[in-house]
Amino acid sequence: MALTTATTPPASGDRRPPVGVFTRLALGMAALGICIGAVFPYFAEFLDVPTQYSRASTFRMACLAAGVGLGAANWLLARRVIGRRLQLLATRLTDVADTVGSRSGSSGIARAELTLPVGAADDLGRTAAAFNAMLAALDRERRFRSVVQATSDVIMLIDLTGRISFVSDSVTDLLGRSPQELLGQRPHDLVHPDDPALLGLPTGAEFRAGAADLPDVLVVRVRHGDGNWRHLEVTSSDRRTDPVIGALLLTARDVTERIELQERLAHQATHDELTALPNRAAVLARGAELLAARQGGGHVAVALLDLDRFKEVNDTLGHGYGDRLLAQIGPRLRPHLREVDVVARLGGDEFLLLLPDVSTEAARAVAERARAALIEPFLVDGLALDVDVSIGVAVSGAGPLDIDSLLRQADIAMYTAKERQSGVEVYDAAADGHDRGRLVLLSEFRRGMAEGHLVLHYQPKVSLRTGAVVGLEALVRWEHPTRGLLLPGDFLPAVEQTGLIEPLTDCVLDLALAQVRAWTEQGVAVPVAVNLSARSVHRPDLPARVLSALASHGIPAGMLRLELTESALVAEPARARDVLGRLHSAGVSLSIDDFGTGYSSMGRVKNLPVSEVKIDRSFIAEMATTTEDAALVRSVVDLGHELGLTVVAEGVEDPATAAALAELGCDVGQGYLYAAPMGAAEMTDWLAGRLPAAVTARA
Repeated sequence: MALTTATTPPASGDRRPPVGVFTRLALGMAALGICIGAVFPYFAEFLDVPTQYSRASTFRMACLAAGVGLGAANWLLARRVIGRRLQLLATRLTDVADTVGSRSGSSGIARAELTLPVGAADDLGRTAAAFNAMLAALDRERRFRSVVQATSDVIMLIDLTGRISFVSDSVTDLLGRSPQELLGQRPHDLVHPDDPALLGLPTGAEFRAGAADLPDVLVVRVRHGDGNWRHLEVTSSDRRTDPVIGALLLTARDVTERIELQERLAHQATHDELTALPNRAAVLARGAELLAARQGGGHVAVALLDLDRFKEVNDTLGHGYGDRLLAQIGPRLRPHLREVDVVARLGGDEFLLLLPDVSTEAARAVAERARAALIEPFLVDGLALDVDVSIGVAVSGAGPLDIDSLLRQADIAMYTAKERQSGVEVYDAAADGHDRGRLVLLSEFRRGMAEGHLVLHYQPKVSLRTGAVVGLEALVRWEHPTRGLLLPGDFLPAVEQTGLIEPLTDCVLDLALAQVRAWTEQGVAVPVAVNLSARSVHRPDLPARVLSALASHGIPAGMLRLELTESALVAEPARARDVLGRLHSAGVSLSIDDFGTGYSSMGRVKNLPVSEVKIDRSFIAEMATTTEDAALVRSVVDLGHELGLTVVAEGVEDPATAAALAELGCDVGQGYLYAAPMGAAEMTDWLAGRLPAAVTARA
């Protein structure tokens, strides 16, 4: 493209292109050569050339021809040499201007196409070399601009007035805004109202003085073009003293998804998934903070809530209904609490209220309101479900107290509320001193059962006639974290006086049937007996619970035997007969345990759907030395056989006793002579050597 100059704008109808400056220069140089050739004869006379020569036509024609040659040489020099090289330089400068001016940083012209040939080492050659050097620098700048515009990160410059002086095109993808929208704005105007302090970017003279110290990396919220807030991780570099940049350089990238994932993980770690309430770890941590921050004798109270009859909802309607009921606990309680109070789910049907800065009376009042709210029916899928709640309240005193101790006190108070059926009880240290051990034991037992610390040991029952293993009795043990393995006598008497006996029964059933299933899959089919408490025998829901457990483990009813004591039959015998009759009809075998120690008789036993009686060990131990005990054993064996019952002797410790029992016709022996109670793994090994003698349960 040639450089052109127009002295007069062409008329609108004149389409002739303007004459280039180098064209006119060439024409002028040619005309100058001709003129020199034309006037040279006169110049020759001035130089005293003889007239006959200077005015000769031949001389004049020679001069004119030389002028024409000089004009042609001038034409070629101006038009073809200088003009072409300057025209090429002008064209390249125009192309470079177009390339640099493009926002994309590329106009489709490669650097090699723009490079000028240097040629000679004259001024034009040096100009071409300088141009090529400038072109190389511009090419580097163009590549850098392309990288800046192509990166997903946003690059931004904040000038000395604290305003945005440059922002890369990637801001459109990041924030849904064009660079033109952001130029001239202050960063403070773009971030969340709570975040400007993070930026630390003052404006005006204060910024020019360099008083602000922006962190190297920070995360701020910036509003997107769609109105939502995005989390940006901003990296800063102070380039205000750089003579080229002279601004604060910020690089920002979108970390919204990372922040949201971190928040979700943090929420999951501290909240219960079902109810969205704070979980045990979170509420205990908050309680520890409140106790540590107590000032001026302030009190912190906890109220432990345990839902009563909630298991009936799960057993009757299924866990889906129970879960939806639990999800309503938080919303039901929140209107009765202050903003500073915390309601959390500890697990299962247990909830905790954390109440800072309350007196004992105020804490009790909160617990009473919470109980009143929870005894109202819960509507779940159109069904009105009723549950009750027992609440134990504990309030910190003036002395040091950790949150675990406070929770333990609330647990003790809660069990007191269950025993007294009073709904709400406040922990009383004075009253607790008389029976603290039992209440602590119950509290620890409840925790142990929930955390899987109960295990079963098994003792075989052996045929006295053939030596075959005819069954196993499951005996519960408690693996206490500090006291070691506890036998039933260490905790069952206290447990049987509380509502924990039913959860214990269900737990033992579940453990026993799970083990029966495991043995069955190994080819060992031995019936297992589980003991029932007197309370369980009178519960109408017992058959449904037993059958549900059998079905969940895929075990035939004939593989399970339930043992109950004589004392269970004394109170409300009609209800007991109804419950036992339903179990018998379902195929579950029944036994009378510890026969001879209670108030029952064979006359009462014959009216019950039982198939086995077990003579108490106290009679078996003395039968070899005491005629009365021997006579009693003989009578029980004879009467049992008359009624079609299997007779089992408990406490068989030596071969002589076993032989005596066999001679009396007793059917089955159980005791240390055959094996002590042992864990499932040991019993599996014990049975492995007696597989031919193992029996298969009746269908």
